[in-house]
Amino acid sequence: MNRHLHQRNYKFRLYPSVQQEQQLAETLDGCRWVYNYFLDSGFTGESEYDMNYALTELKEQTPFLRNYHSKMLQMVAKKIATANKALKALRKNGHKVGRLKYLQSDEYNSFTYNQSGFDITADNQLWLSKIGKLRIKLHRKVQNIKQVTVKREGKRRWYAVICCELTEPIFKFVDTSKSIGIDVGITKFVHDSDNHEVENPLFLKKMLKPLGRASRQLSRRQKGSANYQKAKTRLQVLHERIRNQRMDFLHKQSSSYSARYDLIFLEKLRVLNMTKNHRLARAILDSGWSTFSSMLKYKAKQIVEVYSPNASVDCSHCGHKVQKSLAVRIHRCDKCFLVLDRDHNAALNILQRGLNSFLLELKHLPMERREVTPVEFERSKKQESIVVEAHDFSRG
Repeated sequence: MNRHLHQRNYKFRLYPSVQQEQQLAETLDGCRWVYNYFLDSGFTGESEYDMNYALTELKEQTPFLRNYHSKMLQMVAKKIATANKALKALRKNGHKVGRLKYLQSDEYNSFTYNQSGFDITADNQLWLSKIGKLRIKLHRKVQNIKQVTVKREGKRRWYAVICCELTEPIFKFVDTSKSIGIDVGITKFVHDSDNHEVENPLFLKKMLKPLGRASRQLSRRQKGSANYQKAKTRLQVLHERIRNQRMDFLHKQSSSYSARYDLIFLEKLRVLNMTKNHRLARAILDSGWSTFSSMLKYKAKQIVEVYSPNASVDCSHCGHKVQKSLAVRIHRCDKCFLVLDRDHNAALNILQRGLNSFLLELKHLPMERREVTPVEFERSKKQESIVVEAHDFSRG
């Protein structure tokens, strides 16, 4: 079977000693110094090659830069060149953008070893050039390492993001009988076509009072003082806790669906447009729909985003349009008398439309590339039984 190469990042916790932690912090400061130097010297308009050439001369004139790995410092130039390219693209598309700004010590939190200067030793430690061996929690086996990024989160937490080059089959066997349609929401995080629902924890909403209290304490402190730094750290810890809770929840939900289903259909949402509704913007961003979709894309066998307008309006049994406001949570069709939860109805519509588009696309593939199992009638019978049960219940 044909295979192709792809890259995947794995994040591991680092446990540096006090001396190594100081070395890592000094490396961050060195990279930040180079970053701000290029901004101050007007190199932002230059290419990555020109900045690397200037970096060679800079190392000869600045002795302390010789304590850092050369390739790692070159990645700073790459970061600036990539950021400038993104700004030019935004400016070309009509967006109003500024320019790159100087970074403070707490704003530059990662450095990268690309192609060389790193290794996993025989005793399962991470070796970095100019730094030495670091204790790392390897929760999975890594091979074909192409790049290592060391990242600081909060004050004392260090992580290594290891990029590995893996091989996997170009085609995956997908059983369409193991397919699911998922409708995401605010009150309920997901409600799928198998009538399974998960409440939305909304971690940010639960922590608004502590966050407000910590923000007020920070605003009352004199900027630059020790108490200001303590209050700032307290606020950072709260935000980190919220993020960790949300990521843990999203990982568990995405892993659960990817383990049970081969084919997952999600409604294609324009989240940024939806956040223009200021009454719902915070809840939408707190839900993490885009992150959930991204996780499914690398965990599941096949995920398809379906453009499904009026998924909550159209009846999943007869197709009749039943207009309803967001406050109405029950779908009641006055044509076929179907009664069920509006989110369940939307998930069934997403599943049906997704299967139709998926199978239509499959028909246009050459026979030798169709490594997907044919549709099994048991799945359609299962969907029909759900609709019929709800139909009979509404009449009873």
